[in-house]
Amino acid sequence: MPEIRDVDRDAVHTLPLATIPFKTAGLGKTRMIKNSHLQSVIEIFEDDSAGSGQLAVESLHQVYSNIEANDIKLLRSLAKLYSYDVFGLRVQLRNMGIPVNDHDHLKLSSSKQKELAEYMKHFTERLIMEIYGSDDESVKDYGDVLALFRHPDVNLAREKLRIMSQRLGIDIAGVPKFLEDYGDIYLSVAYFRQCMDSVQPAIDDFESSVEEIINHPQLKQNANLVAVSTRLNDKIQNLNKVAHKRFAVFSQSTDDMWDGITAEKFSGFKELVEANHTAIGGILCTLNVKMGAWMAKFPNKDSGGPVKRADFILTDMKQGL
Repeated sequence: MPEIRDVDRDAVHTLPLATIPFKTAGLGKTRMIKNSHLQSVIEIFEDDSAGSGQLAVESLHQVYSNIEANDIKLLRSLAKLYSYDVFGLRVQLRNMGIPVNDHDHLKLSSSKQKELAEYMKHFTERLIMEIYGSDDESVKDYGDVLALFRHPDVNLAREKLRIMSQRLGIDIAGVPKFLEDYGDIYLSVAYFRQCMDSVQPAIDDFESSVEEIINHPQLKQNANLVAVSTRLNDKIQNLNKVAHKRFAVFSQSTDDMWDGITAEKFSGFKELVEANHTAIGGILCTLNVKMGAWMAKFPNKDSGGPVKRADFILTDMKQGL
């Protein structure tokens, strides 16, 4: 089975096809991506010198002459998904009845999880503070909580776990599953939050560029350019606002959950977040792909002038939006 690269596993717009048990030999070495036009295509190769070799699903027979009909059918279904982040894929693949080669493929890489530690800190500190308070020197971070299961002092560990089970209203035997679910659901919130934060500079730059274009002495005479630029900026701003509102709901729901925390309240919060995985994944996939293309073309404010930016808006940015 081909190895899945961390960069592919962690991306919101990339699906390593090694995740899915295809019958056609060699297909697992490729990946499905959302390209800059938001089309789902199979990327046969990609490197800095040769660029990206992309094929639509219906054109795969050009490379795989004996591709299985069932594989084509499966790829068509995958191409309809709005994002390929691991959290949304868990829900969507399960709903579609599509198996996976290894469920670990639907987890973030260890390097990405470490990268998200700062985002996770707020949520894990809240858990520790609510359960143990600020005076317990033996439990200071989430690692200390997880370490209770292998603590050499069995009596101390049992007492700490008893406190947690009592506070949550669950049996001690249910604590490990609670911690696993708690860590995973907030990891998804942290992941999507990082995705959203990462595109804010590009969104601001795009908005400034559109403002410059529609006020440019010559460019503002092009009614089509002004209309397209304004429409795209409105679309991007609206998607961004929707994403921010989702996180505001998550934040408020977290506060409500900890107001008399129980396992049932956490379960309700978990269901809320999971129900939003597909929608927020689709929004952030769109923003990451489009803003990624914008920043790749214009990496700083001095890259290209209003004319070049206007041309890119008409030829590339409007595609798929």
